[in-house]
Amino acid sequence: MRRVLAHPLLWVVVVILALYLFFAYGLQPPMPRSLLLQFMVFAVIGVLMVATFDDHTYERLMEPFRLLLGHPRLRPLRFLALLLVVGGSAGLAYSWAEPNFEAPVELRSVHPAPPTTIRIYDKSFDLVELRNPLREANPEGSEGYRALVAEGAEIYYKNCLYCHGDDLDGQGVFGYGFNPRPANFRDVGTIAQLQESYVFWRITTGGPGLPREGAPWLSAMPVWEEMLEEEEVWKAILFLYDYTGFAPRSWELAETAAVEEPPAGEAEPAPPAETAEDGKVSAERAEELYLTYCAQCHGRDGDGQGPVAEFLYPKPRDFTLGVFKYKTTHADSEFPYDEDLKKTIREGLPGTSMPGWGKRLKEPEIDALVQLIKEFGEWAEDTPEELGLAPIELGEPVPADAESLARGRRLFEKACVQCHGSRGRGNITSGKKLEDDWGDRIWPRNLTRPSTWRWTRDAEDVFQRISAGIRGTPMPEHTTEMSEQQRWDIANYVMTLREEAVPLSTGETVVRGRRIDGPLPEDPDDPAWDEAPAITFALVPNVIKEKRLFHSLNERITVRALFNGESVALRLDIDDRTYSVPGDPLEIRYRDEETEPTRDAVAVQFPVEIPTTSEKPSFRHGDPKNPVNIWYWRAPSKTPPAAEEAVILDARGPDGPPSRREDSSALSARGEWADGQWRVIFRRPLETQDGRDIRFEAGRYIPIAFANWDGWAGQSGSRHTLTGWYWLLLEPEEDPVRLYGTSGLVGLLAGLLFMAGVRSQRRRFAGRGT
Repeated sequence: MRRVLAHPLLWVVVVILALYLFFAYGLQPPMPRSLLLQFMVFAVIGVLMVATFDDHTYERLMEPFRLLLGHPRLRPLRFLALLLVVGGSAGLAYSWAEPNFEAPVELRSVHPAPPTTIRIYDKSFDLVELRNPLREANPEGSEGYRALVAEGAEIYYKNCLYCHGDDLDGQGVFGYGFNPRPANFRDVGTIAQLQESYVFWRITTGGPGLPREGAPWLSAMPVWEEMLEEEEVWKAILFLYDYTGFAPRSWELAETAAVEEPPAGEAEPAPPAETAEDGKVSAERAEELYLTYCAQCHGRDGDGQGPVAEFLYPKPRDFTLGVFKYKTTHADSEFPYDEDLKKTIREGLPGTSMPGWGKRLKEPEIDALVQLIKEFGEWAEDTPEELGLAPIELGEPVPADAESLARGRRLFEKACVQCHGSRGRGNITSGKKLEDDWGDRIWPRNLTRPSTWRWTRDAEDVFQRISAGIRGTPMPEHTTEMSEQQRWDIANYVMTLREEAVPLSTGETVVRGRRIDGPLPEDPDDPAWDEAPAITFALVPNVIKEKRLFHSLNERITVRALFNGESVALRLDIDDRTYSVPGDPLEIRYRDEETEPTRDAVAVQFPVEIPTTSEKPSFRHGDPKNPVNIWYWRAPSKTPPAAEEAVILDARGPDGPPSRREDSSALSARGEWADGQWRVIFRRPLETQDGRDIRFEAGRYIPIAFANWDGWAGQSGSRHTLTGWYWLLLEPEEDPVRLYGTSGLVGLLAGLLFMAGVRSQRRRFAGRGT
């Protein structure tokens, strides 16, 4: 047994199997099949080189194979091995020959080498010698330094938090919509490893300033030279390092991390107050935490008037009013439980700029913030009994069976459709313009998109929202007009509405175009669309380039693709609560009187040339060397009269508007709006006679990006939502001759080689007289 365990063949098999399991399942994200094959080829070669390092180990490794091929007593095993060799070789050949639908690997350098000099703000900067002039003039800890950091904080929160997040961790409210994700400044692998001159270069030149290895065509980093002054950039950099606690890297070896002494006459900043022996956080520490994590949005006085508040939707909570949307107290209870406030702080509110602070703050610190929030509203000294707090009575949960769902649907149509729409997409049907208690326009939740639900995860949470309502909003409580069973029935039905939408893709990046016979469908209800795999991507407001957009009601786009031998068709579904056809009675009914309406629109972008390498045009309208095609559809208008239109636009970068084709007859498009959703179908021949058009090829990965304009919000020009690059793959036809012929031929050749080896080894054993 010991001889078997020590045999090199056993170890070769074990090591190769272990490496395969590690490469295939141990690495995250998963390795593409093509890359896995390359890794395994090198791994097998390396293992065999080690196993055959000398003649002795080589002979021991080959001994079992010689016995198998030539020993007379192993004929049954030899026959089984022949079958395995033929079948295995044919299977490997089949795997190699079958179409590969995995997306191409896109590698990029996280910290590419910067140039020696850059020219911005109409002057040249030597990045080797460049230092932060504000840091040199204001030593860390000084009053001037603290004032500059405060100004840098305001600059950051007004411009950067949407992607990089309130906590500088790359988890901004729009960050999930970009690939690569925004940098996490708290990670020791980012600014902690960089000089301030490097950060200055990255901020001022943005994505377009990256070298090729940094994949500038993917980066969503704005060119901040266009929107911030030089001094503002340095202030923001001061804030980044101060907030994260990192010290900038320096070329000088003698430099230490010691903090310079503040100038004479300026006091050393007081250290943070410590936690008391009873585990509670002092009022001074609570105020410090509030100013660090909360004041930029909620204001220093808790009045919801922080410097960034005007750019956010929904608006930050005004704590001085003591009105909170989400609570587990009864509808008659004015205030929430402390645990309700703690849950909001700890977990955040998805779909808003309120992050979950549970990863940053300890429970005593969250308790202290809750106490401070209550002090802002002047109800901190009242006990739960004095406040009349009582829990929502859940009663006996009703099972979500067919009967409950049927009752829930009837109740929903009676009580909820007026606000949430018949399909639950939040398109108001009552004709009312809903506002919150502060006069801000408000829209019902899109119940088909659970990822945007704020405080709600399951049927019990829905039951609580129905029972208690949402304070400060038109969402009423329903305890007086509905029984517990009826509220449970509606909650059960609401949970099924998420099945109305294709979930947001969480890793898949490929729109897979399905080939069909016959003409492509022109009607969005055509059953042929059921054959096309659907995928949903996030739409992100253009916070990248002026004129910027900071929020939009349209947050998702669902894509399907079909093609035949002549043309390709795309169907784009966008949940849009409003029918923005200017002058239409339905548009006028919900019009925002302070906003000039525009026409709803959607666009698809392609490169003119399908890239043969990882390099692509910038997703922001391409670049001068890599132009793009844009298919643009716009809804009709009644005032002034205009039909819906489909045009082709050509673009060579974001610094100028796309040019409109004089002849766009190759492209056709039609849109249909119903129940809070546009469905737009684009159609175009696979090839055209115009050299400016992309030529579609089955089996090629084609970059594709999307954009949407919400007419109700007056969106036009650069004020729209968008995506980065994804992939379109028109699935190629299977070639039976290549697929089965190649695998059969390889299996046959492997069998012949095996038999040749058997013949050779049998002669050898016969010569030994065995």
